Amino acid sequence: MGENADSHSSAGGSRLIGRVLPVAVRLWLLSQVEQADDLSLQLEGRDRDILTGYLPKVTVSAEQAVYRGIRLGQVQLSAMDIRINLGQVIRGKPLRLLRKFPVLGKVALTADDLNASLVSPLLAEGLENFWKSLLRQTPALVPIVAARYGQLPLQSDMSFGRSQICLGDQSLGLSFYPQVPGETAANPIILGTQLTASENLLRLESPRWLETLDDLNNPAKGVLIKPLDGFQWNLGKDVQLTRLTLSPQQLVCQGKLSVNP
Repeated sequence: MGENADSHSSAGGSRLIGRVLPVAVRLWLLSQVEQADDLSLQLEGRDRDILTGYLPKVTVSAEQAVYRGIRLGQVQLSAMDIRINLGQVIRGKPLRLLRKFPVLGKVALTADDLNASLVSPLLAEGLENFWKSLLRQTPALVPIVAARYGQLPLQSDMSFGRSQICLGDQSLGLSFYPQVPGETAANPIILGTQLTASENLLRLESPRWLETLDDLNNPAKGVLIKPLDGFQWNLGKDVQLTRLTLSPQQLVCQGKLSVNP
């Protein structure tokens, strides 16, 4: 906990906070992830604030964290203005969040992290929703997909099979076999695109149909998908990206996220 203790707080209250609160916060953090190596936690604030359940700032870092099946190689987070049920925590109850608060953070994932995370229902659902958003919001794409890959990837119950992700220079490649119950496409859909971010929007630039993921970093290869050039995907009002950097080695994302109780 931070060194800035309030001289008006009782010594007993201070010692109780020092013993109980860091343990409760750590347990709550660990309850949110399946794994977290080298978890570091720092609580900052005056005792008289913390005694009311107000945490001005919490800083967390971890290596090789796993959140809902998604592997995060490095995580650095700072959360501010947190309200918790401290009275119940002191009586041995689990920590609960009482209101929405902002988190500033940086997350790094390698290509191996991303591909290992494809078994996560959270990431798989996100990618499928992304594909369906492309089709729904870009009607001109539908006949292009049908002509190139047939009707199967256009079906409402289509899901991803044997997915792969490849990272490049500010670019990302995605390969998947469209499948519906009882049927899987013979050939994969392979999409490569430059990616940029602005606040809560992801923007596709120069998207291409690729023959293999190895073609991602060769701009001379592939077929430009004109209807998708400049397509923007809204990540939601609780997300604000300030930096998105991609290289063949890793993806680094920095920004702000609002956490809801």
